[in-house]
Amino acid sequence: MTADTFFSSHTKLTRSLRKFITDYEAQLEPAVFEAFLLNLHDELENAKAQIFSLPPGEARARKLQQLVDDEIANGSDIPVSCQKGCSACCHMEVEITTYEADILRDQLKNGVTIDRNRLQRQSGRSLQDPLWKQGPRNPDSRCVFLNDEGSCRIYEHRPVMCRRHSVTSPAKNCDTLDDKITIRYFPRVDLYISAANEDAKVKVGPLAKMLQMELLSSDSNK
Repeated sequence: MTADTFFSSHTKLTRSLRKFITDYEAQLEPAVFEAFLLNLHDELENAKAQIFSLPPGEARARKLQQLVDDEIANGSDIPVSCQKGCSACCHMEVEITTYEADILRDQLKNGVTIDRNRLQRQSGRSLQDPLWKQGPRNPDSRCVFLNDEGSCRIYEHRPVMCRRHSVTSPAKNCDTLDDKITIRYFPRVDLYISAANEDAKVKVGPLAKMLQMELLSSDSNK
């Protein structure tokens, strides 16, 4: 097995996992790299079996969140500088799945309120729009679920991409995105996300766009 054949078999890998594999290819002997790919293939299939054993929808999203949370908890000995209230990352573009969009939509049905006008403006941005790179310097990039104290109002229901993000560099470095930022990386988290993305019913896109589409669909069905 080569990297090309692996990538053709697993077309929904995250960018980080693809880079991780490519970096390994440059470091390992061919036979060792092939064994690595075979093991990675088995790990992906095992993760898919766990997630796909549940019905499509919220159940699969919750299972993925559980797998990610457990993996991050296993690495709790790695010190992070993130803390409650430091919310620079909550002003950045976040990708979610259709299943997670359903979860967020349900939070609104359960009484959580958001600034719909800001959500609409954010949803109109193109993918990787330069405005997102301004971080907290652009108040209009603020996540619609962030409160005035810089804390997430739906923390228990936050998307996987929010769960996985943490840094080991000083938190103040995130304020402008100009200083060096060191992100804590868990390859297995990318493996779980990649496995979940192989669900044929799943689409992935920016949070604002995905949630806006869900809300517009709900409004039209009333």
